[in-house]
Amino acid sequence: MNGNPIIHAIVLAAATLLLLPLPVALLRGWTPERLRSRAVARSYAYAMLGLYAQACLNTVPRMLDAPAGLTTACTAAGVGLAVAAAVYFMQAALRARRPDPAGRR
Repeated sequence: MNGNPIIHAIVLAAATLLLLPLPVALLRGWTPERLRSRAVARSYAYAMLGLYAQACLNTVPRMLDAPAGLTTACTAAGVGLAVAAAVYFMQAALRARRPDPAGRR
């Protein structure tokens, strides 16, 4: 039912390489000019970490050939993380539209 564990391992490795470095850098203090403020960068970082956690929740139980109930529960939790990520992306978009009180661009 869970498929080939090698495929899930490849997907998890790709998600790690694509989704993990940027949020870690943003949370460590690096902020690109385009994001304007730390608050926007932090929201983006939390959203991307939520998507990474969703990838982990969707692949690890399948790699371990977990029972169907556990796999379904992890998938449902992944949907919750996707909704939380969408909320953080919206929060970042709203914060980016606000004018900067210090007058910086």
